[in-house]
Order: sequence, then structure tokens, then C-alpha cells
Amino acid sequence: MKSFNLTLILAILTVAWAPHISHAQEIEQVTLQFVSFPLAAKPEPVELIVEPGKTILVDLPTNSLSKEYKVNKNSNWILGKSSIDAEGKPTFETYGSTASLASKKQLVLVTRKGINHSDGLTLIALDCDSTGFKGGSYFIFNATKLDIAATLGETKIALKPRAHTLVNPKPSKTEGERNYLYTYLYFRKGAEAIPFYTSTWRYSKKARAMVFIYHEPINERLKTHTIRDYLTD
Repeated sequence: MKSFNLTLILAILTVAWAPHISHAQEIEQVTLQFVSFPLAAKPEPVELIVEPGKTILVDLPTNSLSKEYKVNKNSNWILGKSSIDAEGKPTFETYGSTASLASKKQLVLVTRKGINHSDGLTLIALDCDSTGFKGGSYFIFNATKLDIAATLGETKIALKPRAHTLVNPKPSKTEGERNYLYTYLYFRKGAEAIPFYTSTWRYSKKARAMVFIYHEPINERLKTHTIRDYLTD
């Protein structure tokens, strides 16, 4: 009889706890990193909504990727600032948002529309799993007012203003254990492609790169800014 009662109690406890176990299993976590543009000496952190009524501060570096943030999966990534209104109620001012991806590792590129975050942010989420923004990949962002074309090895791309692409070129040259990528950038003037940048980039399957093409603020000259992220996995 005692054995029957113990079995019955265990069965009841299993049924009672089943919804809690199921709910815990349903909560997926995502690893997020951030990087921002244009360049800033000391970019201010900003708040990320992680669940209704709860935010965390995230860094938006401009010369490297941020540290990793493990958060519950959301349908959208929303950056902004929380405050208390005149009536004493909590409010949140949204600076920018983007749809989340299915990937468990995501990189969010944040571009500022003005000097301050409050001027508005444009967010682009990138898949950082093995099939997405992986080693040997180049994310090219045209932050200029011009049509830009590029040749990376044998890979050719064309980008309208504010457009971006992700490419996986093959190295142009190999010397020993080192690989190199011949790179040429052009802007369009009428029907003509004018070269403005030529370089040989180091190429590695253990690193990925983000390349920003932009106008230098003082004289509007075309410039490039590259962030290389060396993978440890």
C-alpha cells in the first residue's frame, strides 16, 4: 500500500511540474553582439529590450565587435531609452529596431542617423552561425551617396547608396600559409566607373571582416573603415 501511494504521489508531482519543465524548454537563448557606425571616440551604450518591461545596457563599439550578450529569443531587437514620464509611469523611447533571425548567434549592425542615438538608429541583424557571417566572409556596407562597385578576387559586387551585401570570396594569392585578396573599389560618375581604392587584404578562414565605405565628414572624400573579427572557435 505504501509503495502504491508513493507511486501515485510521484505521478501527481510529474503532472504538476510538466508545464513548468515544458515552459523552460521553450525559452530559447540567443547570443548577440553589436557594432556601430559611423566611428565615435566613446560611443555611448544603449538599452536593449530583453522582455516586456525589462532592458539591459549594451555597448556599441565602432572599432570592434561588442562582448557577447546571452538573451531570450525575441521576434524583434529594439534599442532605445527607458524613463519615467510626468505621471510617474515607465516609458520607453525607441531609437531603432529590426526583426530577429532564426540564428542562435546574431550580430546587430547599428548605424546612427545623427550625432546622438536619439536622432535615430538603423539596425541590421546578421546571421553568425556557421552558414552565415562566418570566417572568410566580408560584409560590405555602402554608407555613401554614390553607387559603389567592388572586385574582391574574382567576386564582383555593385551597391546602391545605403545598401549592403555579404560575400565569401576566394583568395587571389597564396604564399606559404598566408592568403591574400586583391581588392578594388570604384564609384560611378555618369556611365564611368572611377577607381578610388586599391589594396591587397589579408585573407583568412579564421577571420571575418566588415567594410564600411563612407564620405569623410570634412572634405567628403571617399574612405573605408574595416573591422576584422578573429574567430576563436
